[in-house]
Amino acid sequence: MDNLNVKRLGKIAICITLFICVAILIISIYPGALNSFFFPVILVSIVCVPIFAVSVIIYWGLRTLGRQNLQSIRLPWQTFIPWREVTIIAGIVLVCYVMLKFYIPRRLAFMVSQSAFEQVRVQLPISAKEKITLNRKLGLYEVDEYAIDSRGGAYFRVFSGGDGLSPDTISYGFVHQPNSKGSPFGAAEYQVFYLYGDWYWFRVSDDF
Repeated sequence: MDNLNVKRLGKIAICITLFICVAILIISIYPGALNSFFFPVILVSIVCVPIFAVSVIIYWGLRTLGRQNLQSIRLPWQTFIPWREVTIIAGIVLVCYVMLKFYIPRRLAFMVSQSAFEQVRVQLPISAKEKITLNRKLGLYEVDEYAIDSRGGAYFRVFSGGDGLSPDTISYGFVHQPNSKGSPFGAAEYQVFYLYGDWYWFRVSDDF
């Protein structure tokens, strides 16, 4: 494989990496969406990735053996490593990781949507302790249920999904001034993560 072809492959790899990272950042706007998306992907990858890797190695090996003697075989990375492209890909992945680590896309999306959440929180009765079916678009988010916890916190659920292979449901959403004990959507594996001001996002299982 000559240098020109390697560079072309490097540019393609950069585009693919950038596309995947942008898609991941967009999906991460919704709490829990990445978890739900990656679980089936991981299951499929466990089977598909090794098969694909072995197929590529066999194809490359047969093609190379067809052109030259075994003694002269050189792996592509022994011939030329596109360090510039590798550095760019590493930089893209690093930036994506930092943005995910500090919930930057989610914080920005919620900032845009906060006024709609505040409006609902003020309008709905403060005494309502049961979950209310909302099914309303608040800013960038579709909120299916809303509830006020007697221990503290106004909870807006924006996403729910299965807990791996178990029958439990994991709920995700945003909460204003949460308590540390639990939520109207469950108490198991209850976690809250700070956004800004009095707002957090939460994750909880209905396995009480």
